[in-house]
Amino acid sequence: MAFTLVELLIASVMIAVLVVGLGTHLRGGLTVWRRATASGEAVQRQHVALARLARELANADVYDVREASYGEEAGTLPRPQFDDAAMAWFTVLPSSTRQPLPAVRFVTYRCEERDGVRGLWRTSQSLGEARARHAPMPELILPGCERMTLRYAHVPPDATEPLEWRDRWEQPERLLPRLVDVTLDLGAGGQLARRLTIPIGSLTAPNPPPS
Repeated sequence: MAFTLVELLIASVMIAVLVVGLGTHLRGGLTVWRRATASGEAVQRQHVALARLARELANADVYDVREASYGEEAGTLPRPQFDDAAMAWFTVLPSSTRQPLPAVRFVTYRCEERDGVRGLWRTSQSLGEARARHAPMPELILPGCERMTLRYAHVPPDATEPLEWRDRWEQPERLLPRLVDVTLDLGAGGQLARRLTIPIGSLTAPNPPPS
């Protein structure tokens, strides 16, 4: 049985419509899948970044209470910093199979632009590198961070007293805050806020380390 030209044209048009429709649905499904994947990856990056920040704050330590140990020149320690937009402190990295003894590092966290990339950047130095004033290698922790806003508080002896929050923590080389409120402005990604703690066991250094 033969088909006429008109029948063949109609069949071709119907097949073309079906193909276009299927292609549109496939493109829509791929777009939704890509968006869901990107959203899931973004949430995962946020979780990892805050978990790392929380872990290093939980291991924060007053390394040396002597004022003469800190300064700008080589041979002295960089001063810890807890202000409204950045943090820098000494943290104790736990021992591992690769490193049998705990290690003290000087770490910084700041939302800024480096090499044209805006985000939450972290640096880490050993005590020797920090004393020698070696330039640390920055590590991008969370892309897209426009600003980090920080507040600090100390738990009062009387639990009924309200917390006193400060935008800057004075003399962190002698006493660390107990609570840190972190708010990350992620631009179109909204805001991410978390309250982190520094355990009471890390608040003082009864015996300064040897020079």
